[in-house]
Amino acid sequence: MSEYQLHQGDCLEILSTLEAGSVDAVITDPPYSSGARQTNQLRARGSMLRGEKWENEWFGTDNLSSVGFIFFMRGLALSLFDKCKYGAHLYIFIDWRNYPLLYQVIESAGWRVNNLLVWNKEIFGMGDNYRNQHELVILASKGTPGKCYRHDIPNVIDSKRVKQTNHPTEKPVDLIELFLQVSTQPNDIVLDPFMGSGTTGVACAQLGRRFLGCEISPEYFTIAQKRIAAAYAQTLMPLFAPQEQPSDVEQARNG
Repeated sequence: MSEYQLHQGDCLEILSTLEAGSVDAVITDPPYSSGARQTNQLRARGSMLRGEKWENEWFGTDNLSSVGFIFFMRGLALSLFDKCKYGAHLYIFIDWRNYPLLYQVIESAGWRVNNLLVWNKEIFGMGDNYRNQHELVILASKGTPGKCYRHDIPNVIDSKRVKQTNHPTEKPVDLIELFLQVSTQPNDIVLDPFMGSGTTGVACAQLGRRFLGCEISPEYFTIAQKRIAAAYAQTLMPLFAPQEQPSDVEQARNG
């Protein structure tokens, strides 16, 4: 695989074409379908919908019922499990409403849930009482967790939310970089099946990881494509496929 590969389309269809056991880590932020409401209640939520722009789309932001969310996410979790190496880490963002559903989905697909991370966005959002200032991240692994490369990170992480100019739920690059530093090393393949505007890809470029991204929206795919291409063009760390790395003997000969 080259430095990065980007695919525009349905992530489940794209994942079906990937080699089993080829991915080192997954970091992703799927639509939350927040509220765990029944289907007939979704249209009555009014201002609770976060994304009116996508209100006619089946999975734009909040439009799946709780049963639909479980069905879709379990299919995704099973596919990701197949494509990941043993020990690979899965980071998946969720909110407090659908955290219980997603936790059970992840476990039912064979993943081992290892921790719950809290992202403190430092600035609270809109609302009346106890306004949201955090999001949750389920940390799971395929079997026994692989090696962690940093041991100084708490499970409550402060990272100021970004001004959302590229995507309505864009995550900070520095937050994704922290996950990469803990769970991956240079040249590892990192997958994001909901790459949105490409933040995970940008973080991978800046830390010398290879990136595999999927995005169903043509609009956001174009934004991600531009951001990720620019990030890899600026990186100072050369990436090599494992078979291309010079051996110690070759280095001595060339030295």
